[in-house]
Amino acid sequence: MSDFYFIPSTSVVTIPGTHASAAFTSKTSEVFKEEHNIAPIIINDKMKYIPWGGDNQMPYNIIDLIESDETMSTCQMFNAEVCYGSGLVYDTELATAQVQAQVDVFMLDNDLASYFLGVCQDFKRFEFCVSVIILNEDASRIVRIVRKQACYVRFALADKSGVIPYILYANWRNTVSPEDIERIELLNPQSPLTDLHTRSKKIKKFAVVSRIPTPDNTYYPIPYYAALFKGKWYHIEIANSFWNNIFKVEGITDRVKQLERVNEEKDAKQVSLHKDKDNEQSDK
Repeated sequence: MSDFYFIPSTSVVTIPGTHASAAFTSKTSEVFKEEHNIAPIIINDKMKYIPWGGDNQMPYNIIDLIESDETMSTCQMFNAEVCYGSGLVYDTELATAQVQAQVDVFMLDNDLASYFLGVCQDFKRFEFCVSVIILNEDASRIVRIVRKQACYVRFALADKSGVIPYILYANWRNTVSPEDIERIELLNPQSPLTDLHTRSKKIKKFAVVSRIPTPDNTYYPIPYYAALFKGKWYHIEIANSFWNNIFKVEGITDRVKQLERVNEEKDAKQVSLHKDKDNEQSDK
């Protein structure tokens, strides 16, 4: 049985006797996974997809939540940079002159540094990334590789074998018309190279999905840090230089007064956290 049969249940339902659907959603800050199966959205005969969240806005809500916290935003960028490391490195020392020339041309035609840092960003925020490979005229070689930003990717409904046939790429923040949607054939994530060899040479563009394995494998993975938005505990480490700078700016030299200033700052932070919690409760 495919993993996709275990996707959580629907928050989008068809209204009887009409050509419309209704979406029932909850706050993204409270839940990341829908409590019901999400029905596919049909665009036309050739395109239908599984929305990302009941209102199809979940990735943008996730981005907003991350960017609203300066600590988490900085940490996520750091995580992406660590994932990037020293970047992609290649070595053609033992290759033939012909292969070396082909690699040089490929590197000139592809901004691999930007591509790789981009997919690292998607990995750390959404647990998956999407690359698009473009073949040459006779489909014998990959000549381009580009990143498709994960937040703009939507997966088509999986077939009976659990294989997703294609992705749709568009700016889903706004109302999208069919002509604004890019449909890209998706290679089987379990065996992309084998799948590529079986494809028609008339198709020159394919999407490749890379996922970080998660305990609950749905169409759109649940980020590991999602618990931060559900829980109420915060652990913040403050460097000693932070306080030293405050003491210097405010001219505090007495040790007792310095301690009082530290406690004053901590009390202010505690009040702020309680206010945030009370606001969340009132929103509910």
